Amino acid sequence: MLSKSQQLLLVLGFCLGVASADIDCSKRPTFVDPHTCCPLPEFISDDLKEKCQEYNVTMPPPPAMSGEQNGEGRRHHPHHHNHPSPCFMSCVFNETGIYENDKVDSDKLKDYLQVVFKDDSDLQTLATDAFTACATKIEEFKSKMGNRPPPPPPTGLPFCPMKPAFLMGCVYKKMFKDCPAAIWTDTQECNDAREHFENCKPPHRRSPNSQ
Repeated sequence: MLSKSQQLLLVLGFCLGVASADIDCSKRPTFVDPHTCCPLPEFISDDLKEKCQEYNVTMPPPPAMSGEQNGEGRRHHPHHHNHPSPCFMSCVFNETGIYENDKVDSDKLKDYLQVVFKDDSDLQTLATDAFTACATKIEEFKSKMGNRPPPPPPTGLPFCPMKPAFLMGCVYKKMFKDCPAAIWTDTQECNDAREHFENCKPPHRRSPNSQ
């Protein structure tokens, strides 16, 4: 079952796809819990949660958008949640060795997936493919951003690298998008949410200092 942290990571908009011409991205679908649509097993083990519990806090949401920017308002956005602390995912990856020095360790990932997705080779393959694709996306994003410094953390929270949280958010997004038919909940609400999630970029947010 997806934890709160999994659901929060799933909705990170780091690597959302380009909008499709066949999808009206201005019309957001009804909110639906991702776990309702794709009940994936828990990825982060209880042991890791215990080891990293001091970092398992949520970050405040992005600034509210105006009515012109978000249409019906933030509460109707199907993928809007608070974001988890990057420190939590940094701790998880440090403990497992899955992602170190900006690279995925395929052997350690394989060993970990055999534990959390025991006896389910399809989910192991799904997660492996997601990690591989998302690690590549992060490197592409890094190249585009250059040496631009990362934004400071919210007041009261420590500074931690954003890449682990971006990576895991991308992984959950891809696993949701490619959710196996055997566990996908084939309802109109879930299909609409996945279609929107897969094809529509998040609304552009201007910084307070932008003109």
